[in-house]
Amino acid sequence: MKGSGEYGRCGVETTAASRKAAAVTSAGRQLLLAVDRIAAGMAFASGAVFLLASVYIVLDVIGRKFVGISSAVTDEMGGYALAFGGMWALAHTLRTGGHVRIDVLLPHLPRTFRIVLSYAALLIMVFFAGIVAVYVWRLAADSYAANARAMSFLRTPLFVPQGLMAFGFSVLSLEAAVIFPLGLVESIAAGHLMEPALGEEAGPAEEEASP
Repeated sequence: MKGSGEYGRCGVETTAASRKAAAVTSAGRQLLLAVDRIAAGMAFASGAVFLLASVYIVLDVIGRKFVGISSAVTDEMGGYALAFGGMWALAHTLRTGGHVRIDVLLPHLPRTFRIVLSYAALLIMVFFAGIVAVYVWRLAADSYAANARAMSFLRTPLFVPQGLMAFGFSVLSLEAAVIFPLGLVESIAAGHLMEPALGEEAGPAEEEASP
């Protein structure tokens, strides 16, 4: 009877732990979904900016060639579009697995080790993007305080492009910071290592067949 009671308590504790893990995983997925929506909106905005910049440059070139009229700020606007569009698409590119990786040795490594490296890359991304974001936010704050402007025809306040860049790096760091622990929690709940939520829907790590 005593053994049965201990077995029952263990079963109840296991069920409670499973429910708690499921609740944590669900909350993490909801948070990831919210960050994904922000990142996707930023990616669409960056694409729209690139498209508008392309149209603007084409019209400016045509005007300069055939009409003799030019805005004289094509280079500056192109630079702002590149800074804005590039930084704001980083988080969505990370989530969809679109960042360039040099896969020289990676395909030849065991699957579990590849997943471990993916988690390591995510952790590095959290700190790298976070540090860059902090320093760019500081730079933007200093530019705003000093009323610093670009040495160009438009005299653009520098805190505007700097702030947009800082926000892009901030969301990139946040995206990685959500994906990393979520993958670990899901791995603990599943009892085996699972891939981080990058690219396609990730599944559990399959054990390598022994030779």
